Amino acid sequence: MSIKSRFQFTVATIIAGLIVSGCVQAKQGMQHALAQMPVYQPQMYMPNDEWYGEEPVTIRGYSADVMEIGISPDGRYLLFNDRNKPDKDMHWSVRIDNRTYQYKGKVKNTVTPTVDGTPSFDAAGNIYFTTLKSYPGDVRTIHVARFKDGAAVNPLPVSGNIYIKNRKEQIGTFWVSLDPDISDDGKLLFYSEGGFSPKRPFPYPFKVRGAQKVNGKFVKMDDRILANINTQNMEYAPAISSDGLELFFTRIGKVNGRPKFVGIFTAKRKSLEDPFSKPEKIMAITGDVEAPVLSGDENHLYYHRKAGGRFRAYRVTRKVQR
Repeated sequence: MSIKSRFQFTVATIIAGLIVSGCVQAKQGMQHALAQMPVYQPQMYMPNDEWYGEEPVTIRGYSADVMEIGISPDGRYLLFNDRNKPDKDMHWSVRIDNRTYQYKGKVKNTVTPTVDGTPSFDAAGNIYFTTLKSYPGDVRTIHVARFKDGAAVNPLPVSGNIYIKNRKEQIGTFWVSLDPDISDDGKLLFYSEGGFSPKRPFPYPFKVRGAQKVNGKFVKMDDRILANINTQNMEYAPAISSDGLELFFTRIGKVNGRPKFVGIFTAKRKSLEDPFSKPEKIMAITGDVEAPVLSGDENHLYYHRKAGGRFRAYRVTRKVQR
């Protein structure tokens, strides 16, 4: 298997859920990364009880894995990607009621032999998503397109300094920007930045990053804005509120010497110039979960959770409605 193929396989697998490789190099790489990660201690993190009522979301006509959900601001469309290996495809569905959608098929113009998914909508009907179709020749792995009738119309790479080029440390590591979440007005972009290697069965480091649109391009935020979010654990798959003051993300920590999903966290700030506060774990969300996304009215938080051997869509409800 080529380095590129092994890399693509690793990306697809980590987004779907962590794996343990049997090869010597992967074991050594995993041990090296785990040595840098602190032991996850739940008592060190403040609980967040602003959400309740964890419940499944049904997608009629679809029975495979549902991951990395994206919801249009009006709630009409729910997009997601599957768990296929080594590629992942993006699918779409149409709302029937608050917790039920009808499956429609794969999103046209996004199906490639690599990873395509992690959709996010802005209020203008554009979707931002991850694609590795041109990587590593083109490091611009976050694209934007107009979503119309189940198709991504004229998908193009997002411009800006949100991609890593020629990083010299950790030779053999592929640096990828992925998991975009766009604010409703299209001005704020939060995303993940991961270091992937054929020598490791999971990305490390894996951090949350943010950018602001300036003159048509996204300019990366000062890392101090996210200093309380990023730790020696793995933080990724962010979601931002419409005002840019409330952030959600996934965390993986070391439990019993192994990487483990430890929950979905949230943090707040008073203004766009302030750093985010220390994160709190959303206690209403349980199990192996990833990739939060807010509903258009921001009263529901959607994510995927492993249940019965597959990843399914779930949501919780905000106690104080907006």
